[in-house]
Amino acid sequence: MMPGAVPVGVVPAIPVSGTVAPGPTPTNLGGAVSTMGPYTLGRDDVVQIDVRNQPEFSGSFVVGQDGMIQYGMMGDIPANGLTKEGLAEVVADQLKRFVRFPSVHVTTTGFNSKAIYVLGRVTQPGKYAMRGDAIKIRDALVAAGLEAQYAALSRVRVIKPAADDDPQVRKVNLQKATYKGEISDDIELVNGDVVVVPTSVWGYVAIFFRFVFSPVVNVAKWAAL
Repeated sequence: MMPGAVPVGVVPAIPVSGTVAPGPTPTNLGGAVSTMGPYTLGRDDVVQIDVRNQPEFSGSFVVGQDGMIQYGMMGDIPANGLTKEGLAEVVADQLKRFVRFPSVHVTTTGFNSKAIYVLGRVTQPGKYAMRGDAIKIRDALVAAGLEAQYAALSRVRVIKPAADDDPQVRKVNLQKATYKGEISDDIELVNGDVVVVPTSVWGYVAIFFRFVFSPVVNVAKWAAL
């Protein structure tokens, strides 16, 4: 093959110059949580697209607010609602205009579109980024550091936001799910769900006595010096 010649079936690659991300952009406060099933892409997620033997078409891209990724000269490619495998198929189909047999691999490097919130009697309350479309509530509370000693497990609340500003509130008995193995209350959480773990009566009693007696203990320590 002559120097500079283009292989048969391949046209010169057009540089990809869309919205390129330097790497993962985590938004979670408490950390990531283990999840169930596939992960469908959404706004602000970051994907790494690798096309074998075609570095000009490879790069890191952000899913925009319109659900698209800006894939260079080929324009916007829909990504919202697709799995990474689904996006790879879409990109490969677009690349057939330039590469005869494109081999595309997509990796999700920034999980930013889905999160749950865990509040109340846990050691690390806050926002938790999800790496899948659903997670069991028991797994979420373990990740957040459930303070089982002071938590009212039979009165856990799950708040599901609604578009009409009328959120649904469900009472969950995690006492059964955690200690009796009843899976009916180990419900699945999805993007936007808020879990509130209230403090038990004994928890309030313990907090009260800790508050009352902590000054006495401190004075006794100082007196012993």
